[in-house]
Amino acid sequence: MKASAESLLESVAALVDSWCERRCLSALRFILQGYPLSSGLTDDWGNLLKALENVRAFARDELTEEETKAVGELIVFVSRIVYQT
Repeated sequence: MKASAESLLESVAALVDSWCERRCLSALRFILQGYPLSSGLTDDWGNLLKALENVRAFARDELTEEETKAVGELIVFVSRIVYQT
């Protein structure tokens, strides 16, 4: 998975599309608290990070193995954006 902001958001969009198709309501409930980004500023990225963490913590039963891995990778990459590491 690439770490550019554009590719990160494409990955999140793909997850959201998949969850919509399968009606993964818990995952959608949490991700929509931080996605889509409204301004792309650090606060937005922080909200997305929290949303992804909540998906991993509270909706993991709805995720496929591949989606669980993708969410974990997204958390790492978004953390780098938020904390500038």
